[in-house]
Amino acid sequence: LIVLSYITKIDYGQLSSQGGSPKGGANTQKKYKVFDFKAGLSLYNSTSSKFIPAAQSEEHSKDVIWNTRSISMEALLPLAIESMYIRLQRQKKVKIPKIKKPNEEQMKEAILKHTKEELNEIDPEWQIFILDGSDGGAGVWPFWYMQEVMAPLLGWNRINYATRTTQNQRFTDMWVSNMNAERNPRLTFDEYTGSPINFTAMVLEGKNVLDKGCRSIQRLSFGVREDVVKAIDDYMEENHPSAYEDASNNTIDTEDTSLRLSSAIAHLSRPTDVRTFWNATICNLHCKFRNYISEVVASIPQTHPRAAGIRTNTEVVGFKRAKGRNTIHPDYIRAMMTTKIIVLAQRDHWEGHSRLHEALVSGALVMSDPQTYWPHGTIENENIVVYNSRADLEFKILYYLDPENEEERMKIGQRGREVALTHHRQWQQAERLFLNDMKYRNGYGLANKPWDTNTDFVF
Repeated sequence: LIVLSYITKIDYGQLSSQGGSPKGGANTQKKYKVFDFKAGLSLYNSTSSKFIPAAQSEEHSKDVIWNTRSISMEALLPLAIESMYIRLQRQKKVKIPKIKKPNEEQMKEAILKHTKEELNEIDPEWQIFILDGSDGGAGVWPFWYMQEVMAPLLGWNRINYATRTTQNQRFTDMWVSNMNAERNPRLTFDEYTGSPINFTAMVLEGKNVLDKGCRSIQRLSFGVREDVVKAIDDYMEENHPSAYEDASNNTIDTEDTSLRLSSAIAHLSRPTDVRTFWNATICNLHCKFRNYISEVVASIPQTHPRAAGIRTNTEVVGFKRAKGRNTIHPDYIRAMMTTKIIVLAQRDHWEGHSRLHEALVSGALVMSDPQTYWPHGTIENENIVVYNSRADLEFKILYYLDPENEEERMKIGQRGREVALTHHRQWQQAERLFLNDMKYRNGYGLANKPWDTNTDFVF
């Protein structure tokens, strides 16, 4: 992970002529400079990456991209104020006499002599991205802070916010309670999985929170862990050397090898039929729904005559909790690679988890409960299978374990791995996020593209 430090002593006169776009001819792919302020994104570890780390002397260049976490917004602001002051001075637009070593209050005073719209015109390619990866979201405060504190000092058209929390009112624990009371296996999740937050209303109409407070609100999701990709490659090289050799021949790099392995991985012999990788012994916070689904999977061989020979497993494999999120246990990789179907369930009150892409990249068929907004490229029955009730889950498990449907299962698993590897490496997600590529504008919104408008729900 790369976390860059920033300059604490600056010669403002020396920097007054700096800035500009990266050099490069017509045939040179542009590399975007990224200043990573306590965000820790791994954007520079790929030969196909469009990003390079900004040098300390480039943090105030005209087209640099800044990114930080939502919890670091306040810590970032003094540096952002300093950067705006430098940019104004560089364009000779500071409306007070020059001060050799201005303090923060003097810089703010100079900046506030300009309107937000005037500030928008100062180095418009300088963009700031604020990332909220928390489970339950940071609430209303970041939107207020962007609108009331940051935008008057930086302009609003360079501030971008990305959050995992794109829905509210998810209460799948209530579904479990009603299931236990009604004993209706066909009771669907529909009314319990939440409502999408209508960010368009906040951005375009100024309802509740935003009034020219930021340029975009985007969907943030967990990506593929690089250590998982490498561990799977290593597993294939050790346990299936001929398949690995075939994939690695005539490939440019390890990324290409990983992708070319997808068909072989999806078609591996997998002795365990269904796994969940969790149970009630490990999950005891906001996971009533998750534990229930695990119990359903464990009970399938006993509750369905057709499923008597099905091998299910709900054991927790490998490292647990924080260590498991940062360290790969070989038993975890082996378990995924020897399982036909991996069943996922999300927490009771929020969506998204790292297990989704870990499971997808394993090449197993992945089943999940619904999400309001799926990660880019994730398509039901194409590269993932979505279950909507207990009966639906049981039916789909039996369907995809039927030998007649084996090839369909493997194809979905292969396409799931491919979408994870081609769209959800960390730098791939960052390209969609930072570059606002028009081809990625869709239902979960980029820049001024409306979000899902089938709801009136806002904060």
